[in-house]
Amino acid sequence: MNHQLLAEEGKAIRDPVWGYIHVPDPVLALIDTEDFQRLRNITQLGYVHLVYPGARHSRFEHSLGVYHLAKQFLTRLLDSDPPLELGEEDVRVFIAATLLHDIGHYPFSHTLEELMPFFVLHEERARQIIEDRDGAIYQVLKESFQIDPVRVANVIDYKNKDREVPAADLLLANILSGTLDPDKIDYLLRDSMFCGVPFGESVNRDRLAASIKFDPERKRLAITSKGVSAVEALVFTNYLMYRNVYWHHAVRSASAMFKRAVQEILLHPQNQLDSSGFHRLTESQLVSMLQDEQERLGLENSAQLLAGTIHRRLYKVGAVIHPGERKQDLMHYLYDLFHNPSKRRDKEIELCRIFGEKLGRSFEGHEILIDIPGFNKTPEVDLKVFYGHDIPSDKTDPLTFDDPEVTRLRDSLLHNFEDQAKIFRIFCIDDPDLRALVGKEAKRHLS
Repeated sequence: MNHQLLAEEGKAIRDPVWGYIHVPDPVLALIDTEDFQRLRNITQLGYVHLVYPGARHSRFEHSLGVYHLAKQFLTRLLDSDPPLELGEEDVRVFIAATLLHDIGHYPFSHTLEELMPFFVLHEERARQIIEDRDGAIYQVLKESFQIDPVRVANVIDYKNKDREVPAADLLLANILSGTLDPDKIDYLLRDSMFCGVPFGESVNRDRLAASIKFDPERKRLAITSKGVSAVEALVFTNYLMYRNVYWHHAVRSASAMFKRAVQEILLHPQNQLDSSGFHRLTESQLVSMLQDEQERLGLENSAQLLAGTIHRRLYKVGAVIHPGERKQDLMHYLYDLFHNPSKRRDKEIELCRIFGEKLGRSFEGHEILIDIPGFNKTPEVDLKVFYGHDIPSDKTDPLTFDDPEVTRLRDSLLHNFEDQAKIFRIFCIDDPDLRALVGKEAKRHLS
């Protein structure tokens, strides 16, 4: 079947990761919308640039990269044995979704999504933009792509419990999102390149793309056995990026400071900012609005936190909760604090009061911050591997990626990720006496 949007033709855009990316007229019409152009001013990695100055790339070029890679994947799947059966309309829906998957992103990467209930997942915000009948994206999807925008929103926001996603859209969602999806591959290689770290260079991208296969039983991406080592490299790169880049202690410090600064504004009874519209702002617009509101409300503490993220006056690590200390009760408590930021703020204020009294000082309540990385982040690999006649056991083809006959990488990596990457920290202002006290006593107050 000749799918017009899969052809390598149209306007050529030069990309540092993938070379030339070709965009035909309907795709170009989407790129030219105001909402998509906003992504030029949304950094891919938020505060990572405070540690790796080169990390200034944006969601704009990442979205182009995902679109380019997804086209390659889909071409492979349509030629797979057995092939993925898709109609012309399905292909157009998928291509649009690959380009728009980050359209609802807030400024500063995923930071604001952890401030529940003020913010929701960017996938839900994407749905709102795409389904807005007065919006340019809705018009382009209807007129240039000749598809129902709701289908595109379904592919991106497929986990939404309030919406019934048809099987045809769920199939496309499973190709775009998963262990081996174009989104993950692009951001790992792109982030690695712009941060100047060598981890992504170990991924054999050509071998990876050549091994892509369709799993008709599970209706999602799979690989042939020739791609195992490339997927291993990708999974290991994911771990290294979280340990060294995404969850670097200085990045986590800046993110914690920013969240608390925003939280102080939104909780203020006279706040006039509408957080539901933050996904329409660029990062500079948001910072400017926050600063104006801090000044209007007289929120000196919030302003101090925000200024620290701008001028890199970051909070220091006061205490670290090591793997051996992560008892079940403590993890349940931290899980509760993660999902209830108002409770976390209350605990931070309480810790400031306790340690202020011990030091004979008067703290304001923002000098200590509790940082809890996402509980849903894990290097789990849900992937089938097809061996054909070369299957290395008496098991039935296909095998699961974490079968011992395929790889033993998962066993060691899971423990390493939880122990070395997913670190729970208590940050505090750069005060030697407070840091010493927090390091010595703060953990016993976490309950």
